[in-house]
Parts: sequence; C-alpha cells; structure tokens
Amino acid sequence: MTWAAFLRSRLAAKVVLMIVAVLVVGFGTSTIVTIEREHALLLEQEKLAARRLTATLVASIEGAMLQERPDVTRTVLQELRAASPVESLAVYRANGTEAFTDLATALEVDRNAGLAKEVLDNIRRMVRPAGQPMTGPLFERALATIQTQESFERVDGRTFLALYHPIPNQEKCQGCHGGDHKVRAVVRVATSMEPVLAEMRRQRWQQILIGAVTIVAAAAVLSVAMGRIVVRPIQSLAAAARRVGGGDFEARAAVASHDEVGELSRAFNDMTARLTSAHGDLEAKNRELASALHDLQESRQRLALLEQLKGELSKFVPESVKRLLEQNPDATELEKRSVEVSVLFLDIAGYTRLSEQLEPRRLNQLVQTYFSSFLEIIQQHHGDVSETAGDGLMVIFQPAPGAADHALNAARAAFAIRQRTVTLNEEYGGVFPAVQLHMGINTGEAFVGATKLGGGAGQRWTFTASGTTTNMAARIAAFATGGDVMVGPTTAERIRHQFVLEALGEQRFKNVSQPMPVFRLIPPGVYEKIL
Repeated sequence: MTWAAFLRSRLAAKVVLMIVAVLVVGFGTSTIVTIEREHALLLEQEKLAARRLTATLVASIEGAMLQERPDVTRTVLQELRAASPVESLAVYRANGTEAFTDLATALEVDRNAGLAKEVLDNIRRMVRPAGQPMTGPLFERALATIQTQESFERVDGRTFLALYHPIPNQEKCQGCHGGDHKVRAVVRVATSMEPVLAEMRRQRWQQILIGAVTIVAAAAVLSVAMGRIVVRPIQSLAAAARRVGGGDFEARAAVASHDEVGELSRAFNDMTARLTSAHGDLEAKNRELASALHDLQESRQRLALLEQLKGELSKFVPESVKRLLEQNPDATELEKRSVEVSVLFLDIAGYTRLSEQLEPRRLNQLVQTYFSSFLEIIQQHHGDVSETAGDGLMVIFQPAPGAADHALNAARAAFAIRQRTVTLNEEYGGVFPAVQLHMGINTGEAFVGATKLGGGAGQRWTFTASGTTTNMAARIAAFATGGDVMVGPTTAERIRHQFVLEALGEQRFKNVSQPMPVFRLIPPGVYEKIL
C-alpha cells in the first residue's frame, strides 16, 4: 500500500491520530517532567553555588570586621565587588541603611573601643553616598530569624537570585558594636540567573525538538507497521466483500497471518464459501420454482380454458346434470332411472303466423330474446331445460335438496314466465309482435337420464325425461289457449293449497286411451270456479 493510499484510508488516519495522540500524551508528558526536573536541578545547583559564594564573601567580610579596622573592611568590600562574579554585594545595618558608606559605624567603634587617627582619616577618605535603604520581608525575616533568606527578583527585565545573609552580633564583637542587638548587619548578595535561565531554555528547546523528532519517527514507524499488519488486510477484506456484494461469490480474502485479522479473513472466506453454496442452492431452487411457475401458468391457462369451455357448455347442460357431474365425475347417476318429476311444456301461440310475418333472422331474435329471459326464471326455480324445438321448451323439475316441491316450483316458474312475457311485450312493443304462450304442467313418474342416439354419422347423448308423464305434459300444453297455464290432476293436487285452480273436466287427448282431468291456473283477480 502506497503512502498516499495509506493517508487516504480513514482507518489509517484514525490509527495515525491515535498513535500520535498516545505518543504526544505519553512521551510529551515524560519529556516535560524530565525538563522540569533538569531545570529544578540546575536551579538548585545554582542556588547551592550562590550560597557557597555568599558564605565565602561573608566570611571574608567578617574576617575583615574582626580586625577592628573599618577601613580594611571597606577595602575588602571594594575588592570583593571587583573580583567576585556576583552582580551586587552590599552590607546593611539593622536599621536598613547601607554600611561602610559613612562614618556612623567608625564613630561608634571609636567611642566604644577607640580607633587610631590614621584609621579614621582613611575612613573619611573612603566615605561615599549610601544606596537605597533596605526594606522588605526577606530583610526583616533575616534579622528576626538570623537565617539566610533567598528569592528570585526581577530587575530591569533580568532575573537575580538574591540572598540575605545575617551577620550575628557575637560576644567578641559587642565591645565595638554594643550588645543591644543580635544582628550586626545583613549582607545582600545578588547573582544573575540569566546564564542559567538561558541554558535552561536551550535545554528545553533541545528536549522538545528531540521529543518531536522521536514522536514523528515513532508515529511513522508504527503507522507503517499498522498499515501492513492491520489496514492492508482490512482493505483487502473490504475489497473482497465488495466483490461478493457485486455478485462474485468466488472472491476470497488473502490470509497472511495467524492473528485476529487472519482469523477474520478465514471466517470471511468460510462465510463466502457457505454463501456460494447457498447461492447455488438458491439458483437451483429458483430454477425449480421458475419451472413450477411455468407449469402452474400453463395449468392456469388450461384451467381458464376449461372454465371457459365449462361456461360455454353449461349453456347446453342442465343444472341437475352439472350438479351430478360435480359430485361424481363418473356420472353413474346419469343412467336412466324412474323419478317423480314435474314437466313443463311451453310454446309460442300462433308461431306459424309469426313465421309468416317476420323474416327468419328477426323471428330467431324474438325467440332468443324471450327464451333467454325465461332461463333465469327456470334456474331460480330449480328447473332444467331438457329440450328446445323451435318455438317450444321442455323443462324438467326434479326433487332438489332444500328446495320446495317440484310441482310447486313448476307452477311458480310458469306464472313468473307468464308475467315476464307481459313485461317483454311492453318493453319490445313496436319491435316485435306481442307474444302469448301455451303452457302445460304434468307431474308423475318418468325415466330421467342420459339417452344415446346413434347412427352412421356417430353417436350423441342427450339428457331428458321420457314416459307418459312427459307425453301428457305436451298434450296439456297443446290443449291450452294463448296465455293459459294448464296442469294435470297430480300437479293440481300438489299445488291446490297455494294456487287457485279452475277445473275444466275430463279431456280426451290424441293417442291417449283414457280421458284425464285438466285444471287451469287462475291468475290473481279471476275467481270463477275453485277446486
């Protein structure tokens, strides 16, 4: 990994910042502590040197003072000021005035011990103006404690170490100075600290420079090491993860170590291998699912086609037949069997005359319009259209679970068809001639089921009811006049409690040996004869 790439890495930047921060805090703190210790040591050494120098100077001054020659003491002071490295050297009396500048001390010694005339003359020649009086807490403390006091002082922008060394008033000195005070004088020695401070500043900057170089070098070395050990493997792992995210499940991370990063790479490779296997399984499942979906779509298309065919065929198959087929596809129940049914025959009165008045297309349209409307009524009353013949319908009403008596259903359907015909005549008035129907109902046993018709052109199956009951229903319908609903005796007996009936007596019908009672259903509002 190049240095530019390393710097562009956010992880690398965080690592570098962390390393620099640790080095700055750790090594910087250590450097500062070391610098402070070295500075304190230098200052202590300088103080020790100043104390020794001060002790030497004070010893020289005390030695001169013990000679009881103030002139010699003054000379020693002058020589010490010129020869010693101190910046200032002065002796102050207990009252704060500078000693050895006037005749006060010489005259006191002369009064107490007597001085030679030439000594006084020498002192008078050495008289000079006294400096500023000495005051301050350090001077007062030196007088009070008879202990050397020291402090750093700033004068004209320069730093000095000032020592206040008291000279005790010893018993052997009291003959000249009197015994009313414990301290004869305080020697003030001021040593410049500028060389030491300059050396301290030089050492401080030197230490800071060394620390900075060390931090930069250590940060660079650690950063490169972190880049090789941590950042580069993680970047390689991230690149492999991006390839896997892009769909390349064969991508693998490089494993270059046995540490935690290497363990992470191995775990990633194991995960990718499992992901590859899972992806392969998923693709196989997807292919299976796609195949199943294709088969399902084809099945749905076939089912839709079958439903469409079923819908089309249902127009030609009676409802009872459809129910039987749904319950048992083998349809063994479709075989001919004797069942009590009610058969309704209806046809259009004056159909021959209508066929002469209307062209075939319009006549067919009239029949289709009226009969299509009748189908809804027939289905509502559980009837099945068995046969159609031009202008007529044959409807079979069988026993149905949960339905009313089939004879009652047939009668109700006949009245509803009669009422619907009136409504259609009003609706299509001016379009078609008014239509009247002959309707006859008969109830009794009949053979109901499938009938096979065969011939040279093939075979055809029909579902119908046959027998005397059916024939008599057709004869009764033919007997009815336009708009009438005629019923046989069994039907009349079954519906007598719900409908008003008119007895028409026994009637003879063609090809029927015995006469049969016939009844007419009376529409609401007409009550001439009631059975």
